[in-house]
Amino acid sequence: MVKQVSRLAVAVAAASLFSAGVQASGYKVNEQGAKHAGRAFAGSAAVADDASVVFFNPAGMSRLESSQASFGFTYLSLKGELDGVRTDGAGLTSDTEASATVPYGEAGTYNDGGNYMQDKVIPFGYLVHKLDDKAAVGFGIFAPFGTETDYKQGSIASGFADHTKLLTIDFQPSMSYKLSDTFSFGVGIDMVYAYGLLSKELDLVPLAAAYSAYANGQTTINPEDYRGYENEFEVSGDDTGYGWNFGFMWDITPATTLGFAYRSELDFELEGKAEFKTSEGVVAYSEDYGMVVPVDGATGSVAKQDARVPLTTPRSATFSLAHQYDDKLRLTAGATWTDWSVFKYFDVIATDEGIIDDIAGLGENYIGHIVEKWSDTWSLAVGADYVLNPEWTLRAGYAFDQSPVDDKHRTARVPDGDRNWLSVGASYNVSQQWTLDAALSYLIMDSVKVNEYNHDLNDDVDGLDNLSGEFNNNAIGFSFQANYRM
Repeated sequence: MVKQVSRLAVAVAAASLFSAGVQASGYKVNEQGAKHAGRAFAGSAAVADDASVVFFNPAGMSRLESSQASFGFTYLSLKGELDGVRTDGAGLTSDTEASATVPYGEAGTYNDGGNYMQDKVIPFGYLVHKLDDKAAVGFGIFAPFGTETDYKQGSIASGFADHTKLLTIDFQPSMSYKLSDTFSFGVGIDMVYAYGLLSKELDLVPLAAAYSAYANGQTTINPEDYRGYENEFEVSGDDTGYGWNFGFMWDITPATTLGFAYRSELDFELEGKAEFKTSEGVVAYSEDYGMVVPVDGATGSVAKQDARVPLTTPRSATFSLAHQYDDKLRLTAGATWTDWSVFKYFDVIATDEGIIDDIAGLGENYIGHIVEKWSDTWSLAVGADYVLNPEWTLRAGYAFDQSPVDDKHRTARVPDGDRNWLSVGASYNVSQQWTLDAALSYLIMDSVKVNEYNHDLNDDVDGLDNLSGEFNNNAIGFSFQANYRM
């Protein structure tokens, strides 16, 4: 019943500028402009209001009246809660009380993980330079992907996911050209730096196994020393990926603009080190001997090991409409398709032989293998802008964002679910050169189930370790942006 060694099923789903389950579906980050946030990103590829078009659709750069700079941030107040139970490698759950039939229960040993999402600030900045009435070049710095979860030490989730973090920074040079008064196009190059870190706590000797070893005559151990987790595993790495994007804007009538924007996928090999936090005297329960033994058969020394995490971020396509109803009211709508089906696994693979991949027991130099198998998604949005007077413009929007994760494949690293956006915003013209934008968004996120197991390389359930429960997430976002017309 007790496996020889608990699996090190580890994975990156991850990033550091954002907390999981709060941005766009999966681990995309849409919060790249306050005006767009105020209308829930409706019509984002069909509107050219400021330099943030570098991100949303570079075709809009040539439509700006002058060279511009836009910069700002989004602040997110986040909360994530987990209600559930952990089952260890011996098949005992975190809410099992000790009794005559289950003498080694671990009730009260673990916590619920606390608020695993911390408040975050997401910065962004753009510059557009008009070459003439038809051509423009631009540059943007932003975070296109990211997610972070950090559970309290000793949580019911920590055996699958303790800390997950990925920082992505995109440096995007772009150009745009206006072919006619009604049609413009733009292209950009994405140079993206990514850094990932993940960790999990280890229960290499489940409590029942420790008592079994003691009963088999190993009197040198105190079984109670093995209540809960005994160690922690961490892997981190970085890489730079390259992609491209393009878009067009077409005025299909004098009042209506159709916009399209596409972003390519990005391939990363996050290379770095995998290590045990306590690297000396590491032991595990051996079912063969009924004893607690050093993991290497001798000293229990576990050295750092070179490892890599392959990661492909999805391509996406956005379709947008913007209709100028009259001099004051503009209506916007849009839909975005995201190719999340490219995200099938999160694997940690050793690049040289060592003890860590031996402990994992997966074979083929795998240290961790998490089955994700996400699905492609659509997000839909509608919004409006209303010019109140020459100084003030008001806006509002609603969006539905579909999750790529189903209940069967949801993990503690990315506890994603469907969400609804309600947004309001405003712009204030300070002068002919300066405009200030602000937006407030409330995200209504569905409660989602998790029933996570470790898997072997054939995707079959491997062992008794399990996390079962429900995630509840909510978020409020505030966006601010300043725009300077040159």
